[in-house]
Amino acid sequence: MIKIGEVAAKYEISNRTLRYWEETGILNSCRMENGYRYYDELNVKKIRQIKLLRRLRLPIQDIQRIFVSGELSAAVEVLTRHMEETKNEGEELRALGVVLERLIEILQSKQGMTGVFEYLEVYNNSAALEIKNALQITLSERKNTMSENSSYNQTGDVRIINLPRMTVASYCAVSETPENDCTKVMDKLIREYSLYEKPGFRHFGFNNPSPEPGKKEYGYEMWAVIPEDFEAPKLFIRKEFNGGLYAAIPTFLPDIGERWGLLYEWVQNNENYEVDWNPEILRSELEECMDYITFNSEETPEVRKQLDLLMPIRRVIKP
Repeated sequence: MIKIGEVAAKYEISNRTLRYWEETGILNSCRMENGYRYYDELNVKKIRQIKLLRRLRLPIQDIQRIFVSGELSAAVEVLTRHMEETKNEGEELRALGVVLERLIEILQSKQGMTGVFEYLEVYNNSAALEIKNALQITLSERKNTMSENSSYNQTGDVRIINLPRMTVASYCAVSETPENDCTKVMDKLIREYSLYEKPGFRHFGFNNPSPEPGKKEYGYEMWAVIPEDFEAPKLFIRKEFNGGLYAAIPTFLPDIGERWGLLYEWVQNNENYEVDWNPEILRSELEECMDYITFNSEETPEVRKQLDLLMPIRRVIKP
């Protein structure tokens, strides 16, 4: 039997992700007399299998179907569909490659940008027709946006954003389930004062303090952007957030641990940016809820709850 905290550290999976896998029925843990939750050998083996399937970019809901059904036919169906989706994505990328290759050739012929677009409008030009055909594939009805049955574009969807200065109402909870405890308190404030309808409303959360191996409790803090003249109740702390530069990547709630890992990897391997972590001036990792009402609706499944993961960064000063 292995403690959940030890499993999370060994396999680099967040406690939140493990709890979600239990809620979906993929995993099972047991609570011992000492109050800690443990995984047996069978469930640890499942975790290794889940990580393998995730490396194949299989969506968590498909993994759930494989494990919950336990039927070979379900696994074959899921993997076959994923294979077809992967092939389609490959065709789109090859089509995009044709577009880029032809555009580069036109630019290298020393034509100006105006000439490039005029060239593309010549319908009897073979190169232009090839580009148009490729564009039809690339811009087809198959969408490249996130959907519950599609994979993310790994680190290709990382973007750089500049958060503005904001005044926030802050609340922090420390427990075994601080995200849930924090949400109950913050949601009451947001709905009671209709903050989500105010101009500039945004909603953030982050670990504070972060989980430690072997410890059941950790902290989670939430922010809600409030108007300058808003008097937050005594239960909340008013804070002035200076904003700044962040690297951002989208995620759905079940994938949050893996997506944080991808974002860390992207920053660590980037030549132009580095982490700018300084919690004393509120420069720490943030999780932003992109659609507050939908995210907190009981009708929204976990696999459809979307967040932006934000890591504070700064430009690297090169000699």
